[in-house]
Amino acid sequence: MKKTISTFILIFIFFGCFAQRYEIWVETSDSNNKIKGNYGFSNDTILMLYSNASLLFPTKDKYFTWNEVDNLKYRNKSKNQMGQLLGAGAGFLAFELLKNSIKNSADREVFEFTSIITLPIFIGAGTLVGHLATRKKTKLPLNGMSPAGKNKALNSNIKRKK
Repeated sequence: MKKTISTFILIFIFFGCFAQRYEIWVETSDSNNKIKGNYGFSNDTILMLYSNASLLFPTKDKYFTWNEVDNLKYRNKSKNQMGQLLGAGAGFLAFELLKNSIKNSADREVFEFTSIITLPIFIGAGTLVGHLATRKKTKLPLNGMSPAGKNKALNSNIKRKK
């Protein structure tokens, strides 16, 4: 039963990584800080971002006119999550290979005892490596463009499945 439940959880996580979600960092002309959100939609006049909803806080929509947007950075969040998932799998595989390579029974008992500590370290390190490998943001400079040109530049750079 445990294997069936864990298999279904892994399948749902794996398929969730194939959604086309984009994180966008917006830099406006009137503020120096960048505003982060998920891409909602855009047209020739506005850009809409939304935040992730949680148990206590609902999603918040942020609307920007293209005239106030100077620079954008974007990243495919799904590829980043896939990198983390593959890194966690690689960490688990490295742990299993290390466990199977220990032949001495005394060392094996010590390793089995410390596996409560070492398994999360291996999986966490693999997840971190996967995240760092796929965290690159693409910069989209928009200075001097018309609002319709900014919208066209954004939509041509992010490839959303219809």
